[in-house]
Amino acid sequence: MEIDGHPTQDLVEELEERGAIRVEGSSSGPRIDALHTLSEKLGTERSGFWMFLPAGTFLTGFDDPLN
Repeated sequence: MEIDGHPTQDLVEELEERGAIRVEGSSSGPRIDALHTLSEKLGTERSGFWMFLPAGTFLTGFDDPLN
């Protein structure tokens, strides 16, 4: 995968193109209401893999404007 923008954002977008779905949460896990919405969207129980990306993951300074 060629990295054109922020590396983490590019990875997230690539995973979403392959069927991943973003679900809001914290280090304690996905938000209950977000899981409920996901279950309704999928319509059936499916196995998967949860990955926690802290908000700071995107704060690398890589694309901050130079001042």
